[in-house]
Amino acid sequence: MVGFPCHIEHDTRFSRISAPLAEPDPWRQGRPGVTIGVVHTPPAEGTFIARGTRVVEGTPGLAARASGRAKGELERARDIRFGAGQSLLVGMFIGWAGMALKLGFNEFIGGDTGYILLMGASVAAAWFGGAIGGVIATVTISILNAVILDLGAPNSQGRDVEQFKELIYIVAGTGVALLVGSRRASRDRLVNALEEVATLAETLETRDTRLEQVLASSGTGFWEWDVSSGRLEWSDAIFHQHGLDPGGPAPTFPVFVRSIHPADRDAFETAIGSVVGGAPSFELDFRVVRPDGSVHWIRGAGRMFRDDAGAAVRMTGTGQDITDARRLEAEREQMLAAERRAGAFREAFIEIISHELRTPITTILGLTEILARTGRSAGELSGQLSGELLEDVRAESERLHRLVEDLVVLSRVERGGLEVDNEPLDTRRLLERVIGHQASDLTSIRIHLQLAPDLPIVAGEATYVEQILRNLLGNAAKYAPAGTEVIVSARRRGATVEVRVSDNGPGIPKVSQRRAFELFYRDPDSARVVAGSGIGLFVCASLVEAMGGRIWAKRRPTGGAEFGFTLRVLEADPDDDDVFVIAPPLAAPASPEPGA
Repeated sequence: MVGFPCHIEHDTRFSRISAPLAEPDPWRQGRPGVTIGVVHTPPAEGTFIARGTRVVEGTPGLAARASGRAKGELERARDIRFGAGQSLLVGMFIGWAGMALKLGFNEFIGGDTGYILLMGASVAAAWFGGAIGGVIATVTISILNAVILDLGAPNSQGRDVEQFKELIYIVAGTGVALLVGSRRASRDRLVNALEEVATLAETLETRDTRLEQVLASSGTGFWEWDVSSGRLEWSDAIFHQHGLDPGGPAPTFPVFVRSIHPADRDAFETAIGSVVGGAPSFELDFRVVRPDGSVHWIRGAGRMFRDDAGAAVRMTGTGQDITDARRLEAEREQMLAAERRAGAFREAFIEIISHELRTPITTILGLTEILARTGRSAGELSGQLSGELLEDVRAESERLHRLVEDLVVLSRVERGGLEVDNEPLDTRRLLERVIGHQASDLTSIRIHLQLAPDLPIVAGEATYVEQILRNLLGNAAKYAPAGTEVIVSARRRGATVEVRVSDNGPGIPKVSQRRAFELFYRDPDSARVVAGSGIGLFVCASLVEAMGGRIWAKRRPTGGAEFGFTLRVLEADPDDDDVFVIAPPLAAPASPEPGA
């Protein structure tokens, strides 16, 4: 569960959070003794803590402190140590030195110091030379003491006393030597263990530092959830992933859940619930909404640890901000989609070239050959026939011109280079001019113009508006029966002017209403009856969108189809009559379709 805790087994490597929940946790209800909470404990000094994409100096972890303590103990424990052969020589040397020291003190005080100095020599020899050194020193001292001092005893009784003292010294010295030697051996083994601990601690610290550097550079954080105590722990990276300051208060678990994007919240709760219910682990990509409103993608993964009885003990895991990766993936998908569209466009373009363009070109070529046939003078053709042939040439040329214009717009849309120079347009004059021209061209239909008396100035480009109307009227002429009346109406609606082209043709199915403006789409039923390229309505939608309007298609209640689009209204600037500004939009109509 990204967003709740982070732990790396060394509990001071990062900030800690822990506090009782202010709100009930749905996964904890019915489980006595289990709570979730958040507390933020600031880090101590000395270790490395991942902060975003860099590593900063922070608190020493357990491994670092263990290594430091072990090194300190080793420095204090290191002294002179000898092997078995060296211990023999050390024992003899210290025994001789102890005896010499005793003789010197005896001479200095004018008396006998007894076995005090000699016992000290045995202890020193046992410490530096181990049990072997201590025993050899005791034996050496006993021999020297018997040879040098016992021979000087005034009588046999005094010699017996000295021999008894020496015997006691031998027994005591040997026992002390063995005891001190064993303690020294134990100490040496402890020092060796400390050396191993220091080495392992250094290795662990190096490994953890490298791991933290790698994770910090990838934006990955750690979290841990202690089920028994309900405590949550986050690394600083987790705080940053959620747009929170590691030094500030941490959210409670329910607050964290609310920070997850509403569209991903159910999936997240299901994943956590499955792990609490028995699943070993989870991995999930989800979005979080930061306090500033920005949305970021997080990849969370966690594993539940259980005791021997199968009860959940703790869950640990990682969280990684994958927003950039998701963005790159989306851009890649967009590029692939664009490439697929470009491929479809190329194929369709070739088809159009081979069919739609060839038809008018062939007609024009044939008619011009008739008119220019060698040996035929202009007088051989009647004036009426010549006029009809020229009209056919003009009509096919007009058809070719419209198709080329649509292809130009289509290529600009595919390249993302369709730009509109919005200028003030007199709606009434523009519509009257365009409809008048089209009425003379489309003789198979009767075009009736219905304009509201208060049509305002609109923003757009006259050639594009004419191209839109030409395509819509051409569509009506193709599908409506001959002699059908086609109504072109316009009226103001809020901050836009709605232009509608209504016919009495076969209408448009609902499925085609949603897809009518897709590139190369044609209704399956009508495509078998009427020829077409499938780009005219797509061009209309692209031009309307470029001018800031919207376009729609729907079936008329009385039969036939309605295609309409909007143009934005321009209003005179109250401070300057020569300047026009876009009218502010009014409240949206209740109906989702204009004019419905």
